[in-house]
Amino acid sequence: MRRIPSRLCTLVMGVLLGCGAPDEAGIPEALSRQATALAEPINVTLHKPATASSTQGSFLPEYAVDGDINTDDSRWCPGIYNETRLLDIDLQGTFDLVRMELYTGFRADRPIKSYELFYDDGTGWKPVPGASQTNNTSVAVSTTFTQPVTAKKVRFSCKDPLADNCRVKELWVFGTPHGAEVNIPPVVNAGPDQAITLPTHSVTLRGGATDADGTVVSLSWTQVSGPTATLSGASTATLSVIGLTAGTAVFRLTATDDDGAIGTDEVSVTVAPAPQALTNVALGKPVSAGSSNATLPPSNAVDGNLSTRWESGYHFQTHNYFDVELGSAHEVHGATLHLSINATSSYAMTAFELQSWDGGCWKTIPGSVVEGNPTNNTQRSVTFTAPVTTTKVRLVCKDQPHCRLRELELSGRPGVASTAPTTCSAGQQTLVRNVRYDYALFLPQQYNADRTTRWPLIIALHGLGGATLATDRSGVLANPEGLARQFNSASFRTTMKAIVISPNQRLPFSNSGTGWFSNDAVMALVEDAKKDYRVDTDRIYLTGLSGGGNRSLEQAITDSGLLAAIVPVAFTSTPTNDANVCNLKALPIWGFQGEFDAPSRPGNLKTWLDTRCGAGSSAMRATVIPGGRHDGSTWDTAYATPELYDWLLQQRRSHRP
Repeated sequence: MRRIPSRLCTLVMGVLLGCGAPDEAGIPEALSRQATALAEPINVTLHKPATASSTQGSFLPEYAVDGDINTDDSRWCPGIYNETRLLDIDLQGTFDLVRMELYTGFRADRPIKSYELFYDDGTGWKPVPGASQTNNTSVAVSTTFTQPVTAKKVRFSCKDPLADNCRVKELWVFGTPHGAEVNIPPVVNAGPDQAITLPTHSVTLRGGATDADGTVVSLSWTQVSGPTATLSGASTATLSVIGLTAGTAVFRLTATDDDGAIGTDEVSVTVAPAPQALTNVALGKPVSAGSSNATLPPSNAVDGNLSTRWESGYHFQTHNYFDVELGSAHEVHGATLHLSINATSSYAMTAFELQSWDGGCWKTIPGSVVEGNPTNNTQRSVTFTAPVTTTKVRLVCKDQPHCRLRELELSGRPGVASTAPTTCSAGQQTLVRNVRYDYALFLPQQYNADRTTRWPLIIALHGLGGATLATDRSGVLANPEGLARQFNSASFRTTMKAIVISPNQRLPFSNSGTGWFSNDAVMALVEDAKKDYRVDTDRIYLTGLSGGGNRSLEQAITDSGLLAAIVPVAFTSTPTNDANVCNLKALPIWGFQGEFDAPSRPGNLKTWLDTRCGAGSSAMRATVIPGGRHDGSTWDTAYATPELYDWLLQQRRSHRP
């Protein structure tokens, strides 16, 4: 099976013919060095062709294999918010790989925490055994593979959250040229990890092994950790395990080939305790609400006392909410609601539903929607179509002007938090009902990919009398006003890397309202967004057109410390008349005005902030749009400017002086 490679064979034959058959001590020094060099691993990625799934600016993939670990500019960066971040290196030959050295970060900080290394031997990509990390804290990592691999290419995959850049200074992989004289160990697959719940206490594990240059002569299962179990069929590919108890048991499958080389793989069996009995998991938990009567707080509805209650504030809008924080993941099966002022009064909610937190948005729980509940029906129980596992539950009251709840009981037990991608409606605008303002919502296309990534938030206000939603709240208008209109473009939807909320000031079903947003209600909407989506609180922005532009300026004067930047478009007010206008000086502002729509307004405001609000220039910039009037020729042009979003999404509250 083993054959001497031609180069080494020639050298050996030369010695035998010229010097006879020497003993080991008589091997010439040159031959000894040659044989040693063949056996010593070298960096096989150095200066090899490198390509990447994405690249940020000048930080090219070839910099990750140029041998320079000292220069910060010599690194590969894929950029943020790219769902796929792969670095491929063509080894330009076939090598037996044994270890890697990875140098990451910026200067001596920001290591890549989670990554995987793959290899391709000509049959497709496979993970390199022992080369992956999930909790790395070092900018320099040396890893010896748990099993050598034969490869033609290697691939590095960054798994850090999407908001983090993956900075690779160098990826060095060490190995030796592949030759048939090296026995390839068998490749073992012990099968997928399994999970069971007591009283189930047995599993069947199905594994196998292959040998690329020979045959597998034996298989052997052993238990390496966890509560002891009884094994049957340990010398076959199929292992029966019985007597499992709560905990995680790890089993190893070992294969031996016809040259005595071994390969191993491990599989874990996680055994969960028998489910606990269902209890009221809402009792005494932290709660909050969209609004509340000052004397009837939300905590009254989870105190176990049916003589107390939560009552909302007075609202013309529907869809007030009541949130329960469960503290950890719980499997919730149903709910009982005690409604109204007391058991016999006729002030019960007529329409409501329950929602669960999905890790990035709220989702209606199937089986929980109630319509047409009689006002004298003060107790209503709902059983969900299927249990939901969640950390938070929300009651949405669709009545107005008041919602009254004496007690919310949630029937559940502890559960296991999901690590799967979220399932929010991303990449398109959707209608959301809210107690402040109903709104058009856009979540970035990559929003669901990573449960840990938080995204910038843009609140975009329409003008006086404008709208973003249909009057009957059947959906987003086909041609809404303002920033919301840009989402009719597929390319715009693809490039937008922020959560965008475009509230509709006009009341549902009547189309009434002036279009003049309330300061308090806009900030309350921001607080709602923090509860409802994964918002990066360091990057919250406000923009608006015409009357909405006025509101963005007025809001920033009052709440400049909460905003990272504002973009007033075609504003009509004179903010310099406000005694607190200098609050705007340090706030990044980009004002847009049409050429035929009082074009001096943004410039006048900037001059005022530059010259009358202390030393130094303000953080404001102004753009006059040629040919723009007080209509879409100005605001549609402004919101279609790509440079606006490049600038806006770089602004952070924490960067301000």
